[in-house]
Amino acid sequence: MATFTTNTEPDLENQGVLASWKGIAAYFGCNVRTAKRWEQGRGLPVRRAPGKKGSTVFAYASELDAWLKSWESEQTLDSPLSTSGILIPKSDVAQNHSKSVATTLPPPASLDEHRAKQSSFPGRRIWALGASVLFVFAAAQFWKVGNRQSAAATTFSQSASLDGKPHIPAPGAVELFLRGRYYWNLRTADGLAKAIDSYTQAIVTDPTYAEAYAGLAESYDLLPQFAHADLGDSLTRAESAADRAIALNPNLAAAHRAKAFALYYWDWDIAGSDAEFKRALALDPNSAQTHQWYAGTLECRSEGAKAILEIDEALRLDPTSPAIATDAALLHADFGDLKSGVKALKEIEQTQPTLSSPAEFLSDLDFATGDFPAYIEEARRFASITHAPDAVDLANGVAQGWARAGRTGLLEARAEALKAAFDRGTGSGFLLGENLLLLGRRQEALMYFRASFDRHDDRLLQLMAFEDYAWVRELSNDPGYASLFAKIRGRVREVTPAQPEQARVSEELPQ
Repeated sequence: MATFTTNTEPDLENQGVLASWKGIAAYFGCNVRTAKRWEQGRGLPVRRAPGKKGSTVFAYASELDAWLKSWESEQTLDSPLSTSGILIPKSDVAQNHSKSVATTLPPPASLDEHRAKQSSFPGRRIWALGASVLFVFAAAQFWKVGNRQSAAATTFSQSASLDGKPHIPAPGAVELFLRGRYYWNLRTADGLAKAIDSYTQAIVTDPTYAEAYAGLAESYDLLPQFAHADLGDSLTRAESAADRAIALNPNLAAAHRAKAFALYYWDWDIAGSDAEFKRALALDPNSAQTHQWYAGTLECRSEGAKAILEIDEALRLDPTSPAIATDAALLHADFGDLKSGVKALKEIEQTQPTLSSPAEFLSDLDFATGDFPAYIEEARRFASITHAPDAVDLANGVAQGWARAGRTGLLEARAEALKAAFDRGTGSGFLLGENLLLLGRRQEALMYFRASFDRHDDRLLQLMAFEDYAWVRELSNDPGYASLFAKIRGRVREVTPAQPEQARVSEELPQ
């Protein structure tokens, strides 16, 4: 959050300041009404700027921590905090806050115990999505912290000082790093471009700044999804930047996380990716992003129970992240809770109108379940957010095809749009192959599945779990497809053979 200096308290320059009731409430993970009730009934230390009644309120994070510590000694079972469903609130403004609040309710000894103790996904989702609207405000304030050396040491990874010799970035590098972090969190093509520029400038300012290299790696990791960049080019750059970060600081969890992502989605090195994710979690077990990204790889392997365990932990650690809430909604929709997952995605879509992934995930689910009118609506929304030519052409094509000839017209128009994108080098051969199968063009589809293999399309990884998908199981009897499946298994480097529990709803084909 923003920090400032006053004439009466000059020593507060480096303390977190929460500049509104919303910010104060978000600090504890509660709503504004509850925070106001605590001020009136429990003496929550809230200040008001000099002036007339109704002037701006603010609070110092250090004073909130002290109040909480004092309150804990008097805590009772019917306390508002102990019954609110809050486990461990998280704040970007005070690095010691999670430690002080964690003592309120002891954390579970393991993820399995946590899963057993947590309430159901829909219950957690309501709270998480209600808080998610604060994310953009918090990120903006986080950027305003500016060039503060103490913030840089803890913002990106708490492992930075494990060797006892923390790197002190060159003047100006921290501000550039924080700016990159802000833009990276927007999850847009423009935001990622600005993040890469900011991280690059930070590296130019300080060539030994490991956190900046890790941030650059994570920006390249996301380019294919949010900016439709070339997968191989982006993830190769990501791995290179991550390796440089690890060379500068082997104990930087974010660098291992970024490398794990690239190893999985480009190299198909599941063993190497797992090792890097586990290393990252060993260095920083409270990293919500690492749990989130690890969940994504487990999802691709159709290991639903493990994936949900990881994404639930990510959501517990960072309930205000729209990206994590979106992935959690998809995973629950994919693996057994379709209705609640779809509802959550639609709620995020309303509260985060610039985030493209809810519309993308909903369109996948709608297509897979055969709800074509809803699919068309979400395809249009996705195109309106991204403005990507491929998305615009697809949305216009399927709408016109549906109006012309229903399901057949939609599939024909979709195939045409997907083929045009594939020919431009920006589309997925896997999606085109699936679409051609639905039109009964099996051998033509095989050609695009093979091309998809050459482009390292990670969607092919699901074919390792072919026994769970009726349409893939049928294809395995075809010699051409059987050969392709063998090539996929030959490229993948696994820890152990995949143990898929069930098919993903979003990867089924409509009947």
